[in-house]
Amino acid sequence: MSTDRNELYRGLKYALITLPLLLISPVLITIGLKAIKAQQHYLWITIGCILAIISMYLGYTSIRIILNAFFSKKK
Repeated sequence: MSTDRNELYRGLKYALITLPLLLISPVLITIGLKAIKAQQHYLWITIGCILAIISMYLGYTSIRIILNAFFSKKK
């Protein structure tokens, strides 16, 4: 039972894409909440929520790919 290196690299690539999104999306949501109080402007909170959903999906996908690379049944 060996590790599929190509799948592992692909999973790590997804994880590295996810990390900046995990940092940026809460900041944009916070900016959006402050913008709602000031101007009734919903653009930043919408972008932040979309990026948060994308980061959750990419995080799930990267974990699934990495686990499949370690525990695949290929011979």
